[in-house]
Amino acid sequence: MNSKLRNILSTADEIVKPSEFVKLIQNKEHFVCYDGFEPSGRMHIAQGLLKKNIVNKLTEAGGIFVFWIADLFAVMNNKMGGDLDNIRLVGS
Repeated sequence: MNSKLRNILSTADEIVKPSEFVKLIQNKEHFVCYDGFEPSGRMHIAQGLLKKNIVNKLTEAGGIFVFWIADLFAVMNNKMGGDLDNIRLVGS
């Protein structure tokens, strides 16, 4: 296993089809990865540092990172009092 793949696998929680992913990173310069979260308050400093390390490893390996912010789910789950403006402020 090459170092690029080892780096990616050290951070990934889910790879839908591992054999196809290996072919993808061998044949293409970039791949897309994503992280989704529901804003519910301030992020702990340790969470921020861990997220930075994960994003850096994946982008250095050729990943294009997409963040999904589930602001409407936060409203439905009454995070931050269900106030969409507060949720968007926390999520940005």
